[in-house]
Amino acid sequence: MAAKISSEEEISRKYDRCLSNLFIKGGIGLSAGVVLSVVFFRKRTWPIPLSTGIGLGISFSECERQFNP
Repeated sequence: MAAKISSEEEISRKYDRCLSNLFIKGGIGLSAGVVLSVVFFRKRTWPIPLSTGIGLGISFSECERQFNP
């Protein structure tokens, strides 16, 4: 028989997934922005915050979906 998981433990796991997702997708967005800035846009800086914001937004939306299915 499977062990029961307390609601606090489940919420803690969801928060942990949200934080790791935030750092991973934010980091991917940041690095993609740096690459786009250097390679395609001749060192203009606008792709960096744009792609970082997109990564953070995707992460936030996935986190919100975990807490409110």
